[in-house]
Amino acid sequence: MIFITMELLEEIYRMKNIMGLSGNHDIILESKQTEQISLNILTKNGVGSPESIINNFISGDTSKNQKNLPIMASLYVMGENDVKNIIDVVNDYDKLIVKNRISPIQITKNGLIIGDKTFTDFIRFSEYIHGEINKYSEKPKGSSVSDDFVNEDKPLWSGNNIDIYEGNNVGKCIKYTLGGLTGRGYSFCIGQPANTMYKSYRDSKASSFYYIVDRNKFKKNEDGSVNLDDPLHIVVFDMTNNGIELTDADNTTGSIAEYGEDVNGYVDYLESMGVPVDKLVNRPKTEQEQKEDELLGNKNEDLEWFKKLPIEYKSAYIGRGHTLTDEQFDYLMGKI
Repeated sequence: MIFITMELLEEIYRMKNIMGLSGNHDIILESKQTEQISLNILTKNGVGSPESIINNFISGDTSKNQKNLPIMASLYVMGENDVKNIIDVVNDYDKLIVKNRISPIQITKNGLIIGDKTFTDFIRFSEYIHGEINKYSEKPKGSSVSDDFVNEDKPLWSGNNIDIYEGNNVGKCIKYTLGGLTGRGYSFCIGQPANTMYKSYRDSKASSFYYIVDRNKFKKNEDGSVNLDDPLHIVVFDMTNNGIELTDADNTTGSIAEYGEDVNGYVDYLESMGVPVDKLVNRPKTEQEQKEDELLGNKNEDLEWFKKLPIEYKSAYIGRGHTLTDEQFDYLMGKI
């Protein structure tokens, strides 16, 4: 996938020479000209309204001297059109760079390169960054939960101490990620309040999510509480239109505890436990889902807009993690 032409690389190289910067055709970092470079990336790839997009990037960019704008522009032309997603992921990348956790990005004609990894797809890039963030982040205080925690949701399938829940909308994924299944929260990006990553996964590969809670991986502490140190106690099983992708509690997509990248090994384990894996099917995105995404995907503080939503859409809007304004809340409470 070529999203930066050799002509543009030559132009970037020329600008770097003018500014007295060292490096080769591939590296774009620490430049005061990054806004213009980013604009060129969008323009040369036929993106409409590039100035507006760059202004949005600038408003959310946390890097010094806007050095990450070309990365954001490159991710945009890869096909990710949700500016908020791009800003959030690149700002997470910047946190890793500041702490020297990963190598700086190189922008090349073949994709974004970090160390020995090349990314030509926004989802893969975001998965890697989220995995690295999680690797170095402070883990939940203690991995234990109360032994009397009760999950009120009905599983899609249950047997041999394994429960499977269908994450068939962003509200459910948020609920399950924040602790609705085990009493402990997780860092899965599809389950963060008001996230748009769920939509990105659905748009790009019709990801169909199943949360697998395996109580065979639960342990007991001396005080009777439940120990959830084993990452395999919960696995997000993503049946994409390209095959199965797995993520355990450590949130490194594509590599899980014990099995690494061996998807078939984990599937064999599930089948040995009686799990009907063939029931975990891919669900193509529907027109109704697309309509709901367009209507409810972004926060809307307008009271009249909120009033006109059908009750099921009001519930779905709140379920997506959007915070209500005081007026919207008062309306729900019957105060106005």
